[in-house]
Amino acid sequence: MAKKKELSEEEKIDEQIVELLMKKTGHRPSAQEVGSIINKMYGKVIQRLLDVEFDEFMGYDKNSHEEKNSTNRRNGTTTKGKLVKTEYGSIVVSPHRDRQGEFEPELIKKRQRVLEGFEDKVIAMYARGFSLADISKTIQEVYSIKLSEETLSNMTKAVCDEVEDWQNRPLDACYPFVYIDCLYAKVKEDLRSTKKAIYVALGVNCLGIKDILGIWIDDTESTSKWCEILDELKARGVKDIFFVSLDGLTGLADKIEETFPKTVAQRCIVHIDRNIYNILPKSMTKQVMADFKQIYTSSNLAHAKEAYNNFSEKYKENTKLMKKVDENISYVFQLFEYPVEIRKMIYTTNAIESLNAALRKVTRGKGSFINETALMKVLYLRVRDLQKTWAKGIKEWTSISRALISVFGDRYLEYCK
Repeated sequence: MAKKKELSEEEKIDEQIVELLMKKTGHRPSAQEVGSIINKMYGKVIQRLLDVEFDEFMGYDKNSHEEKNSTNRRNGTTTKGKLVKTEYGSIVVSPHRDRQGEFEPELIKKRQRVLEGFEDKVIAMYARGFSLADISKTIQEVYSIKLSEETLSNMTKAVCDEVEDWQNRPLDACYPFVYIDCLYAKVKEDLRSTKKAIYVALGVNCLGIKDILGIWIDDTESTSKWCEILDELKARGVKDIFFVSLDGLTGLADKIEETFPKTVAQRCIVHIDRNIYNILPKSMTKQVMADFKQIYTSSNLAHAKEAYNNFSEKYKENTKLMKKVDENISYVFQLFEYPVEIRKMIYTTNAIESLNAALRKVTRGKGSFINETALMKVLYLRVRDLQKTWAKGIKEWTSISRALISVFGDRYLEYCK
């Protein structure tokens, strides 16, 4: 007989909650009953958190005798309670007051009537072209919550202000690694749907934490627009970038080095590989790609050059192939100037391609956005969620940091203070 798995403390608590739900109804509850019970519990949890927040502000709890020695005093709670709308329904809470009126709650701010959770849904529907009246109707049908058009308008405006602050925020002085790339989304313009280029810059700071430096929207991808973006990054406080990993936009590598003279522009090897693959007849692809791989997977520069010489001799008659390889071989050789830890960081633009894939989830297959502002709001909300998952930093950053010290010395250490 199999031994029953022992539950963790957290799992035991979960089981107790389920049992209490069953006992409360006296029968197997419907989904609607469960939702109602959970909403009441949610309201009690929120109230408890408000109590704790106020105790922390006052510096003592309500049963303490320290009030007599305090310059500020408790002044009860809001008389009628406060109706707050949540994703689960409506709850009533009793916000605390102090005599001097200094308490500014963070959990549910003054005059706030809707808890976080609806903004993303409202913005997504707004971006898809829903009117505020349509959004209000949909929210009411799905969540049984009535949000006025004024409330919805304030939600969209608040995100606009947040986007502007985020896009203009000061940046770190140094990003050892920056990845840049472009993706596209459809936007309505003069009653027509047109493709817009979305420029994305992803940085890794000196603590190994990824940060999206900004998102910009333009008609198409161009070197001149990237130049504007690089100048903007500089104006927002970026003094040094060690490596910029990019795809092969003509002239961009030179422009990067003009703006940040010490920066190394590194072409993505995966993109180079893909570009070579695309010019080959199918009968040649397997062998040619295997031979080319011998170059960029070599253990050191000498072996890489030897593999390149062998490749050149073998395919010297294929001028189209050799032209493409020779256009990019300097970027392959450049990799071997750095320790393997750095090489792994600049070898590919996978980091930003992964980011772009996440952004495409909120743009692709959903029709045209009503304007660029709506598109930017949706992208920003996605970015905000992604950045919450990056707080712990890149794995093995200690090893990467040591490699940066070995190559750049004081240039890197200056920004680690």
